[in-house]
Amino acid sequence: MAAGRTRSNRRLDRPREQVLATTLEMIASEGLSKVTIASLAARLETSGGHLLYYFGTRNGLLLETLRWSEAKYTEQRAPLVDDPGGDLGTVLAFAEIFLPVDERDPRWLLWLELWARAPYDAELAAAQRELDDGWHHDLVTVLRRCLPSVTDPEGVSEQLRAMWDGFAIQIVNGGGTALRKIAVERHTRAVLERA
Repeated sequence: MAAGRTRSNRRLDRPREQVLATTLEMIASEGLSKVTIASLAARLETSGGHLLYYFGTRNGLLLETLRWSEAKYTEQRAPLVDDPGGDLGTVLAFAEIFLPVDERDPRWLLWLELWARAPYDAELAAAQRELDDGWHHDLVTVLRRCLPSVTDPEGVSEQLRAMWDGFAIQIVNGGGTALRKIAVERHTRAVLERA
């Protein structure tokens, strides 16, 4: 740090993406309750005031982190959405992207926290619906392209995503990777075979 500059008055010189990535890292390593504006500022060696200037509130920071994280998942599932020769395996791969990796998946820990707050925050609720609509749109596209025998891709997408959401909660609450595998290999296959 340059002479005369302290952490409290230093300008935020970290790129926005680094702030968001560090937020996710802290969620994974310390839990969401430990991620405060002050703790994040300390980790980034900047002031809490600068973070508040850029993100408004802790909820604003968490929402932007979720949007940033979800943009990465949109990129990750894009090859599946664009695959002209997909099949059942493509839909199962989509499920793998959707579900938490394990109990400490920061994206899902963040989703769960923000879901609980959404009924009391119209902006947050709208943002979550928008992100969920993106998953729905992409899954419907994959179902139509890869499994043309599915007669109601919209309904199947709703059913799969509701089921995956339920499994996601169980996975992060201790079900772990074994439950994740069951969710994909047994239950997702079963829904698709009946569709």
